[in-house]
Amino acid sequence: MGNKSIALLLATTSAVFFVFGALIGVYVIEENKNGFVTLNIKPLLIDEISAEKISANLKHLTSVPHVAGTEQDLLQAEWVRNRFLESGLDEAHTVPYDVLLSYPRHGVVNTVQLIDEKNQANFTTAGRQPPLGTPQDSYDKVLMNFNAYSGNGIVEGNIVYAYYGRDVDYEELQKRGVNITGHVVLVRYGAIFRGSKVVIAAKWGAIGVILFTDPKDKAKEGRNFTFPDSWWLPGMGVESGSLYVVDGDPLTPAYPAIESAFRLKEEEQANLPRIPVQPIGYDEAEILLRSMSCENPAPPEWVGLLDTNYCLGPKPLNPDWKVRINVSTTNEMRRTYNTIGILRGSVEEDRYVLLGNHRDAWTFGALDPSSGTASMIEVVRALGHIKNNNNWRPRRTMVFCSWGAEEFGLIGSYEWTQQFAKVLSQRAVAYLNVDVAVGGNQTLRGSAYPMLKKLLIESSKLVPNPNAAEIAAGRKTVFDTWAKNSPDANNPGQPAVGNMGGGSDFAPFAYVLGAPTTDFGYTAPSSYPTYHTLYDNYQLASEIVDRGFVHHQAVARMWAISAADLADATILPFDIKSYAAFLNDSLTALEDKYDEQLQQNNATFKYFRASVDSFSKATNDFSEKTLDTINVEDPLEVRRVNDRLVQLERFFIDPKGLPDRPETNHIVFSVSANNAYGSDTFAGLVDLLFEVGNKTEAQDSVTWNKIRQHLSVIAFLIGEAARSLSDNLW
Repeated sequence: MGNKSIALLLATTSAVFFVFGALIGVYVIEENKNGFVTLNIKPLLIDEISAEKISANLKHLTSVPHVAGTEQDLLQAEWVRNRFLESGLDEAHTVPYDVLLSYPRHGVVNTVQLIDEKNQANFTTAGRQPPLGTPQDSYDKVLMNFNAYSGNGIVEGNIVYAYYGRDVDYEELQKRGVNITGHVVLVRYGAIFRGSKVVIAAKWGAIGVILFTDPKDKAKEGRNFTFPDSWWLPGMGVESGSLYVVDGDPLTPAYPAIESAFRLKEEEQANLPRIPVQPIGYDEAEILLRSMSCENPAPPEWVGLLDTNYCLGPKPLNPDWKVRINVSTTNEMRRTYNTIGILRGSVEEDRYVLLGNHRDAWTFGALDPSSGTASMIEVVRALGHIKNNNNWRPRRTMVFCSWGAEEFGLIGSYEWTQQFAKVLSQRAVAYLNVDVAVGGNQTLRGSAYPMLKKLLIESSKLVPNPNAAEIAAGRKTVFDTWAKNSPDANNPGQPAVGNMGGGSDFAPFAYVLGAPTTDFGYTAPSSYPTYHTLYDNYQLASEIVDRGFVHHQAVARMWAISAADLADATILPFDIKSYAAFLNDSLTALEDKYDEQLQQNNATFKYFRASVDSFSKATNDFSEKTLDTINVEDPLEVRRVNDRLVQLERFFIDPKGLPDRPETNHIVFSVSANNAYGSDTFAGLVDLLFEVGNKTEAQDSVTWNKIRQHLSVIAFLIGEAARSLSDNLW
């Protein structure tokens, strides 16, 4: 062998060892003291997570309807458990709860009718959605159109069109001389939670509610271009959904619905609706609108795209005609199931990183929620594959949660967190929720507590862009498209990460336990039009919304690497300085709006401001003097620092709850009192200031006393959160 050959061999050998060494540097860091290899598993997860396997998961999940409390609910809970165990999780269990659920009475159709002067039905709604796509749309287990927990019975009256059914809409009706009392209101879906619409309607005196979706909101390209030709809602599509405005099992408030639980009687639960409510298709709503006299036309902004005049009512076009609602929906005790899987940690087994998604749906639920369920099963499979093939375990325990009965009011997640609240309050690191993984294919959307916003953004930078056109335009990652389509107005070049709202299973973790939470998924500018209808099926997902399941794959990758960051990082990746900035900005906004009013009524932001300033200083000191100088080789020091990071969010929890809202405990973030889908910052204070309006202390001393008391609570808890980061007792 000549010198040149030897030199070439040495160079080749060196190159091979260099590449091998580089791969070791990427994937293998060290072997920990428990004998498990410590890996940077993020690139492995990117490679392993499969779009094809997500598609197969979704096809199975959408093969039958799976409403909570039915036989299919149990079968799917067990199927998910078996997938968890097959993937290599250490444990997987189905956890049952006996709770109050709600269903249309078997064999009886809920109807809305136009009754003429002879008491004859001139028109009757169909009560079911016609099959338009796959043969399974005709499956005999598909329920009739209904709203869960509706009041029962028959009511008759004239129709009042109330737009979105908000307080502001009823105030507008009142200004126009329309009295709601004793009438049936026709209300469009949208703007606020459907259950809030019913509460508001009853407060204004309505005897019944008819809900419909206007094509202006969900058929924007015309009534001839709807599912199955597009994703737009067809005229007989009907959105089902719960009307219960409080979360968890209605009969065991604040405590888990386990065998030993004390249960209220149904009539003792004041938050259950008392008036009949029925959803209908917009083809049917058009007929009802045509039956109304138009002496009182609707405001221009209330006019939709139906082929009729939009009139306020209540006078009918034909004298003595009325509308009749006949609802026989019944509330029943049923058993529902969570499926919980566990991958035990190798170092901090008693610290839990939780991932969750609900499993139940009103029919097939391809996008809501099965896009998330199918993705979570694939995340578990990928993690199990890495564990089984690399002698790897996460540093912290990972818990995978498939919730039951979310659609009825977050019941599965609330009952589980209530049952294990004491343990979770000590051990939960964070909860990552993906309800609808793919509700559109335009861009990512994300919401998070301030400490986790940076985690979402950094994770999105690692995930390849699923959109070929975006890649061609130079946007190679999920982050790039997110930042372009949803920019943060205050941080150029960054995507907007919203605050947590309501309506999904992060709520008990966020607002009751005080665990940092996120919720994210791919989306379009508005929610997908066939939401909660028969037409949310596999055909919609595979042929219209996400061909190739590449957006599902992107969300699963982001979910997995975000969880891996939390589970494997020596020091938890919590951005506490961003929390301080958020509190400062939120308080400044309150001061600008209310400071003068408070001073005029012997109240002050003084102590609130002092506590926020103290929190800002504490987070800066902790970041610079503790996090930047920590000895990561000292396990006790690492544990001490991480414990403070884990517990920080808990300091914003008031065990007594917000003023007049004892079930809501987080002083900074809360579900809106007037819209269960929305959120308010410092909601307890904002609610009180809204309630007091322009009244002075002399005119409403009770509310002003509540304001002063709550201001003191806010100042105290934020101050204690600041103190928690210090070594000192005081």
